[in-house]
Amino acid sequence: MGTSEFILLAAAGLVLLAIAGAAATRQAGAPLLLIFLVIGMLAGEEGPGGIAFHAHDTAYLFGSLALALILFDGGLGTKLRRLRSVLRPALSLATIGVIITAGITAVAAKYLFGLGWVEAALMGAIVSSTDAAAVLMLIAGKDIRARPRVATTLEAESGFNDPMAVILVVTFVAWLTGQGVPDPLIATLSIVWAIVAGGLIGWFGGRAIALIERKVGLPIGLYPIFASAAAVFLFAFAEVTGGSGFLAAYLAGVAMASAPRRRAAEATARFSDGLAWIAQIGLFLMLGLLVTPSHAAEVALPALGIAFVLILIARPVAVLVCLAPERFRINERAFIGWMGLRGAVPIFLGAFPVLAGVENANLYFSAAFAVVIASLVIQGWTAGPVARLFNVAPPLARGGNLANAGMVAAVAVGFTLASAVVSFGVNGRDEEAPPLAPLNVQELLAALGPEGVSGAVRLESFPADWDGLEPAERRAVFARVAAGLVTAQNDAILEDREQLLVMRAQIEAGIPLSLPQQARRDTLARRYGGRYNDLDDLLARVDVVPPSLAAAQAALATGWGGSATALQRNALYGRMPREGRFASLSAAAAEYVDVFNTHRDFAAFRAERARLRHAGEAVTGPALVGFVGPYADSGESYAAQVRAVMNSADLARLDPNQAPRLPEES
Repeated sequence: MGTSEFILLAAAGLVLLAIAGAAATRQAGAPLLLIFLVIGMLAGEEGPGGIAFHAHDTAYLFGSLALALILFDGGLGTKLRRLRSVLRPALSLATIGVIITAGITAVAAKYLFGLGWVEAALMGAIVSSTDAAAVLMLIAGKDIRARPRVATTLEAESGFNDPMAVILVVTFVAWLTGQGVPDPLIATLSIVWAIVAGGLIGWFGGRAIALIERKVGLPIGLYPIFASAAAVFLFAFAEVTGGSGFLAAYLAGVAMASAPRRRAAEATARFSDGLAWIAQIGLFLMLGLLVTPSHAAEVALPALGIAFVLILIARPVAVLVCLAPERFRINERAFIGWMGLRGAVPIFLGAFPVLAGVENANLYFSAAFAVVIASLVIQGWTAGPVARLFNVAPPLARGGNLANAGMVAAVAVGFTLASAVVSFGVNGRDEEAPPLAPLNVQELLAALGPEGVSGAVRLESFPADWDGLEPAERRAVFARVAAGLVTAQNDAILEDREQLLVMRAQIEAGIPLSLPQQARRDTLARRYGGRYNDLDDLLARVDVVPPSLAAAQAALATGWGGSATALQRNALYGRMPREGRFASLSAAAAEYVDVFNTHRDFAAFRAERARLRHAGEAVTGPALVGFVGPYADSGESYAAQVRAVMNSADLARLDPNQAPRLPEES
């Protein structure tokens, strides 16, 4: 089979699969766009389909075309009289509302992702506008049938708000790519021009299309094709002149629908509706293919935080401010606030930093995708019940409004939280084998390896006959256990460190990081509490803790493994979890290492370790023992005790680079 036939087979098969999936899940109330997106992900490189698609430029082109057709169809379904009655609130939401939403979301992004203000502003701008495809599909659905004034406000807002979001994104992208601080006056004029030019081109262009329809005789089947092609032409023409193509496409549809005596009005409406469905299916399938789920999972938890801030704070505040002078009832304002759906547009805007080569582009794109998933699940799944709960749509059976809304909302929120947690858990460190649970000391010794070797070991607990060891033998075995547990943690840390060293070398050579590298760097920054844009800071954190130090501290804390906390609670290193017991000895070792690599009290420890690395010296227990004082209340006295244990038992031999014995501090 040739390549072209395979492409046709795959494309048609995906569309058919999307339609079948939509039909199968319709009764569950799942948003259709979410179904299309998920099917695209399943067909992608990390799904069963295995299709690798990373052409962001192609996605941008097709996305523009699809959104133009969707907005044109939405305009054809909008009554001019209704649009006039909601023009002011819709424009207010599309301008001031977008700015308020972007600002509040930017504050959340700064602290959830640890971004600078400009980067956080870009994140806020990317997710600031509602999505025409999502809003138009839900509002037009038979399950909602919201009041005309409310529905038209939401439709008009989704058609009007793209210019503001696009210009904000372009402005911050230019700022981050070194084109200088934007001039507020120029940015304001650009926004005004985009709205005015797009509006004029769309309105008069739509009227011209309707006039040509009346004057030119064509076969009935050509009128719809002519109208759709003309709408795409107006979209592109507006974009070329610096106007908003999205606004032009939407108003072209409104202008055509309001024109008198059109020959093929019904045929055009039917054709445009079908074309919009194809565009929506194709757009969300393509976006599902484009997104790498593991990259989105890397940022799932902070992105979920952004989504909740957006849904529960930013959008309601924007609606409250923008609709304050308008005659909307409280329940109508609440529904408009809830229906700020995000869909294709944020993912579409998230591709801007990728195309422009902005540093950390993966974060914006992947976070936008995660936010869209959360919005479609939480807001999209609950749209119908919430419309009836707020009494802006015809009720269902008596008494079922609140129960249905609550049930669907709970399911949607639970689904989102579960997805995020599962994604985060699955995409953390590579899956490891469960810790070993030795039945007796002989099995433990076999796991530790030959005498004199400090190999990595992962253990669940001490064996049942541990207490039967002679004191001298128990001391020797315990030192190897404590050191081996930390060595296993160090092995994983060194893998992370190696990736960061490669990234730093690339950056120094002027080679930009790939999207997977950016995703990995961001994850490591969150895990170790470092700054993603400072690899030196990250490398100071992502480093080993000497096994000799771990063995000495564990010996002090547990009496060489004889304490009840060690045997019953798996606590080796002088710390106890909130649960009162560590799940395993390996979990205790992981928490111990994390303290040195993340806690602010050990900044001096990390600084000295980084100095040793820079000087080419070995990172050993004797070299760092003077910096462990903050681990206990006694401070310097505790550090002296650790040093004494380390020297008396000659624990420095357990370090990979055996260190010389150091004198006691006086």
